[in-house]
Amino acid sequence: MISIPDLRVILIDDNEVDLLLHERLITLQQISRTVLAFNNANKALEFLSSNITLPKIPPTVLLLDIQMPEMDGFEFLEAFYAYPAKIKSQCHIIMVSSSLDYGDLSRTYANPMVLKLLKKPLLASELKNAIAEIFKDM
Repeated sequence: MISIPDLRVILIDDNEVDLLLHERLITLQQISRTVLAFNNANKALEFLSSNITLPKIPPTVLLLDIQMPEMDGFEFLEAFYAYPAKIKSQCHIIMVSSSLDYGDLSRTYANPMVLKLLKKPLLASELKNAIAEIFKDM
């Protein structure tokens, strides 16, 4: 596994059980020491916009659920697209879903901001491989 000391993982999922499971998985597997969980996509967007004042934004992996009330993963992507390059360049988006519906698959892979789609619940090996692939050139 590639070691990225200041890597942040941001979980965005309306399911509290998935948030807890994924947070524990990331911590126990030592993928990241900084795990932030949001059960609402709007709250995650607010947090990310507050990062614009940081002198340096740490490398960040966003694990974004597709199906959520209020704002789903695709609506999050639309809003995030307008964010400054300073933030977007440090955020690497992995979509997660418990149902791999064909429509969701095609919309996910059609979006250039999404690097990978993983099935929930996450498996440590798949998540580690996805992160290693994202940061392979570091």
